Amino acid sequence: MVDKQNKILLSHSEVFLREDGIVEIDVRENADIGVEECRELTKTYEDLLENKKYPLLHVVGDYVTMTKEAREYASTEEGLRYSKVEAFVINSLPHKILANFYMKIQKPSVPTKFFSTKQEAVAWLLKFV
Repeated sequence: MVDKQNKILLSHSEVFLREDGIVEIDVRENADIGVEECRELTKTYEDLLENKKYPLLHVVGDYVTMTKEAREYASTEEGLRYSKVEAFVINSLPHKILANFYMKIQKPSVPTKFFSTKQEAVAWLLKFV
């Protein structure tokens, strides 16, 4: 469902196209992300982005979990179909460990970086707008 501010509200995330051309995905605290949630995000991008690629900013809430299958899907051609580049804002040590694992094992085909602050992530993404 799209609300008045063009935010698409999902059970696990809020997705919106920012005025600066970045798509922001705010993943709710305690969300469990599996392949179905990843596919739901891909469908949301399809509805919102009109088959164009954009820089994606994932702001990950505390205590979010992501299955191995979801991480694998996220790095596939289908999972990256609307992504020009991806930045993730993470703060917890477990998320940082998973981020390193993701980069070494899944090796996404688009530029991908992890940041501690949203400000740093946005500054990096703006280079790709």
